[in-house]
Amino acid sequence: IAVTNRLLLLNQMAGPLFRELAEDLSVKFPKKSELYTGHPDTLKFIDKIETLKITKSPSYNRKSKITRIRSWLKYTWFAFFKIIFASKGTLILIVSNPPLIGPLAWFVSKIRRLTYVVLVYDMHPDTMISFGVFREGSIPVRVWRFINKHVWEGASAVYTIGDVMAEKLAEQFDVNKTQLKYVGVIPPWADTENIKPIDKSLNPLANELGQLDCTTVLYSGNMGISHDIDSMLKAAKLLKDRVDIKFLFFGEGEKWQPAYDFVETEGLTNVQVLPFQSEARLPYTMSLGDISLVALDKGAEGLMVPSKMYYYMAAGSAVIGICQGRNDLAESLSKGDSGLTVLPGEYKKLAESILYLADNPNKLQNFKDNARASSIAHFSRQVCMKKLQTSLMSITLTARR
Repeated sequence: IAVTNRLLLLNQMAGPLFRELAEDLSVKFPKKSELYTGHPDTLKFIDKIETLKITKSPSYNRKSKITRIRSWLKYTWFAFFKIIFASKGTLILIVSNPPLIGPLAWFVSKIRRLTYVVLVYDMHPDTMISFGVFREGSIPVRVWRFINKHVWEGASAVYTIGDVMAEKLAEQFDVNKTQLKYVGVIPPWADTENIKPIDKSLNPLANELGQLDCTTVLYSGNMGISHDIDSMLKAAKLLKDRVDIKFLFFGEGEKWQPAYDFVETEGLTNVQVLPFQSEARLPYTMSLGDISLVALDKGAEGLMVPSKMYYYMAAGSAVIGICQGRNDLAESLSKGDSGLTVLPGEYKKLAESILYLADNPNKLQNFKDNARASSIAHFSRQVCMKKLQTSLMSITLTARR
């Protein structure tokens, strides 16, 4: 096998987290690494990172199922040429979305003997089975699992973002066929130097959005089918008479418009539903939350990890996780003593938990301090990237023998 001297990264929606990953990994390869993405924030960094070339590719369109599939196919066609013409000695890093990239990398690796690794953010088709899109045992699911097994076993390494997810993933293929011999875990992280607590009196957005002299309950991120936005809105409605508690929603996705409409229809003056903010405003939006909300719908436990939680923690916010069963969200909060959990759909319990923290400032501050400390110790960019760099280098060294 040729000496691994170059890294090629394929991620249609490589947001800030993945851009940092690409940047930090690129310094370990002698030749300039390349990242192909359609994420607008990451594209702003074109020609700004010495060791990483960022190239514009078809973007992800999540407005509907049709636009989503169409954008997946466009990116996959684009990626095909990047993989098939990759020089020898290239290590290819792919993610689990779009779902056709994995089979493409596996197929080309058989023809050209290229090395690839997989980072699994969302476990498909498991999530789709949980949400009733597919039925376990159906032909599409059996085909999908068959493909996944071959893609993962053909990889030099498979990584995912949580311990519970790693356990479930390892049950679906023979990890001994990879060079790594186990499913690596690289949790989502936050840049704790960039995302950190900012007093509201020093935060320009606090005044702009009317968040001074109140307890701010924050939700920031994708508002998709796996997020229990309904419980958050119902809890906000129950608390509409508490003028000292205000809710802020930043995001986009299938549930964004219904959330906006709910606030308008109910006349909730304690809630603002706003679009995604630019990456430049992220340090200020994240630090607005005294209490931040993160959710896993029923059936999503162990199948995904909401990366927004680690940003909340880095910003020094107490976290309320809406989840059930054993999952990486609850385990992270428990280990760091950084917040509370409530069951999906339990909006009254959610409202009670928010009230409890708002009315017990010492307890709230304790959670906030613990969240920040846990973020620095376990979920910082430096800690997580050092772990991934060490793991990937062990694979490339094996390939050189």
